[in-house]
Order: sequence, then C-alpha cells, then structure tokens
Amino acid sequence: MSENKRIMHPEIELTFALSPVTNEPVFLHPAIKPLKHEHNGLYVRNQFGQLVWLHDREAYISDDNGQTWKTYSIFHHEGFRVNDCHCLALSHSNTLVVSFIYDNYFNWHRKSNKPTKNTHAHQWVIRSSDGGKTWTDPQLIQKGYAAETMSMVSLPSGRLVFSTQNLDYDAARHYSLSFYSDDDGITWHASNRVDIGGRGHHGGCFEGCLLPLKDGRLWFCIRTNRDWFWNAYSDDDGTSWTQMEKGLPASSSPATIKRLASGRLCMVYNQLYREGENTIERRAGLFSEVAASWQREELSIRFSEDDGVSWGKPTVIASCKGAWLAYPFMFEPVPGKIWITTIQSELRLSLDELDFS
Repeated sequence: MSENKRIMHPEIELTFALSPVTNEPVFLHPAIKPLKHEHNGLYVRNQFGQLVWLHDREAYISDDNGQTWKTYSIFHHEGFRVNDCHCLALSHSNTLVVSFIYDNYFNWHRKSNKPTKNTHAHQWVIRSSDGGKTWTDPQLIQKGYAAETMSMVSLPSGRLVFSTQNLDYDAARHYSLSFYSDDDGITWHASNRVDIGGRGHHGGCFEGCLLPLKDGRLWFCIRTNRDWFWNAYSDDDGTSWTQMEKGLPASSSPATIKRLASGRLCMVYNQLYREGENTIERRAGLFSEVAASWQREELSIRFSEDDGVSWGKPTVIASCKGAWLAYPFMFEPVPGKIWITTIQSELRLSLDELDFS
C-alpha cells in the first residue's frame, strides 16, 4: 500500500490510499457533487431505519443520514477486523448479516506460475439482531483464497445470498461462486463453481455483483480479463448457476449494480477504454494469460430501463490521470438521490438520478 497523498479539486478533497499514487487533479461531471461524509464504503439501513457502516473493529450507526455517528464494538476479542471490501444485508427477519475476509496471505510462485499452498484469505460471517450494536462471534464459511467479497442480497423468499470466489490452486486461477442461507445467516451452502478458464494471479473470474431481476432470476455480474463482464444467471435463488453469457464491455475491475426506487438499474464501473479512446495499456504474464485492460482512471455510470436487457450510454462521472478510481459502492438514501464511494482513491460522490435521465 502506498503512502497517502492528497488529490485536490476546486470543490473536493480526496485521500488517495492505494497504488498508484498521483498528484493529478480529479475532474467531476458537472452534475456530481462531493458527498460530505467522513466514511466511504458500504451503507445499509437497519430495521430501525438507521444507517449502518462497518470499518475495522467498529460498527457506526447514524440517526441523521450520516451527519453524526455512534460507534459500537464488533468483536469481543483481539485479532478480527472487517476488511474494506465486505458485503452486508438486512434479512427479512431484521438481522444484519456481514461476510468479510480475515487472515489473508498471498504468495504466487513465479517459476511455476501458481499460488503457494499457504496462500489464503478465509471468509467469515457475523450477525446482529439489534441493528448493529452487538454482534455474534465470527463464523468460518470458506477456506482457501476468497479475495474481495462485495455483494449480498436478501431475496423475496427470505434467502440470503452473497457472491464470492476462490482459487483453484492447481489450475492457478480464480473461480466464482455464491453462498446461500435459508435460516437468517446461521448456516450456509455453496453453489456450483462459475469458471471461465484462464491462468494467473488475476486470471479467471472473480469479484462479482448480485442483483435480483424482475423475472425471478438472480444475476451474477462477474469481473474478467476478457474485456467484458461475464453474466451468470440462477433460476433457483443462487443454488446453482446454469446460464452464462458475455456481458457489457469493461476493464478488469468490479462493478456495483443497484435497482433504484424508480425501478431503473444503475451500474457504476470502469469502462474498457478511456472516453473517446479505443486502445489501452494492458497487463499479462503472471498477472493473466490474457492481456487485460486495467483502465481505472475514469469511473462511469449507466442506466437500464428494461432490467438489464439494454443499457444507456455510459457517462464518466470522475476522472484522474494515473489514479485508480475503482471498487465502487452505491447507496440510495432517499428515492432519486445516489451516493457513490470507492475503496480505491476513496471517492465520495453524490448525484441526483433526474440529472441522468
């Protein structure tokens, strides 16, 4: 991790926390406003209508839409911490459920182009029945190397499903899968693997986002190195993934997708190329057998009026030369108002849906 540096914009001050570091200015779309909150990451409302945000060893709870926060300890003993890329949802039974990665070590053997056997990032779940003030002890869900886990949904059936991934140590690539629970997050079951092939420490498919569709299917939009997202669909609430197809063009970065109160779908992601360009510097070798775009200098937004069948033209909402504006989260605090934050570069942005109609 690189040393923090400040990126300045006439209307916004940002902390850039992850490599590469840049001193270039951040440019925002005219309709974008700074989000004047001290936190960035994943927000959710608890059963009392309060905002909940988790970081490290504490839960932050707000009664006034993020203007002020009260903090509560998550863990009862030393050691555990919630990583920045976690997933969080409120169940139908009003239980907050969080999945996160803890105890991670990554080592890739250059000569064999394979992960060492001691490479690991174990996946855990914690639960809260009182809105985030107290939490259960961590429950181990998956061993191996789960990397970043960014999406959990509560389905109409009451089932909870979260997206994740793991390493195929012998094939030397990532594959995606989901875990589902029908008892409020107490017990979990794994789906089948979603495997696109490939090789390399960023090869395969991983860091997917889940979204329930109006036709009853569950959509899994997954990051790849192939210049596009890979779409997987489930007809049985995430028990199995049976339909796979090529998705929207994209760089090798994860997306976030949300159904807004208006019914429209909103996606925030990194386009394959910078706006107006059709080439990009690519990464291959140990990284990936497929030379992949890692375009993260521009963060874009786009909307769908027909449940993801078609999409409007993407709009760049933030750009910074040499920066990584990536790993986005999205939250709609009130209908039509959208908050966007990113893990990389710690963007905190706000927009009105009507400005992008």
